[in-house]
Amino acid sequence: MRAKVAVAAVALAVGAVVLAGCGGGGGGVTPAQATLRGTVLNDGTLAPIAGATIRVGSASVQSDANGVFSIQAPVGSQMVTIAATGFQQLQTNVSVQDGVNQMGTRCLQPVLLAGRGAVSGTVRRGGTAAGGATIRSGNATATSRADGTFSIYNLLAGSQALTAVSADGLATGSATATVQAGTKIAGVTISLGLMPPSPPVF
Repeated sequence: MRAKVAVAAVALAVGAVVLAGCGGGGGGVTPAQATLRGTVLNDGTLAPIAGATIRVGSASVQSDANGVFSIQAPVGSQMVTIAATGFQQLQTNVSVQDGVNQMGTRCLQPVLLAGRGAVSGTVRRGGTAAGGATIRSGNATATSRADGTFSIYNLLAGSQALTAVSADGLATGSATATVQAGTKIAGVTISLGLMPPSPPVF
């Protein structure tokens, strides 16, 4: 009788060990972690966005005053979400490798206000792309990228004049666009020419 009780006790002990091993309490493997770095900019002005929230899984950080961020992420394919007040949320899938991963620049589009739209296009000077040009329409401003492309947001719906000044301030140009509320129209080209000389002062 005592032998049967001992055997039963051993069986229960073995069963308990097996169940403990199947419970997942500390038995999982933690995925390798890597670093994601990047910069968040305003898609129109190309100014840095401070305080943008960057999320990867349950981890989150905020961009600094220069729009720069660094966040830890598991190695593998990861969905990165970037959000900031007044801008449309951006989601992008990133293949995270061991070590430090550079995401480069990510631009957030401003939210369009009621009755307003956006315009995108290209600034050219002498047939070549004009990067760093300042584009204005009413109170809205934008800056062209190195390839001359630009996007300007929150223009009043209707026919709107756009003006551009080159980065060196020596050339200017203009164009007209028909803005549609709630959407972005594309294909506007602004060609820059040399500013006329100032009249002589007597």
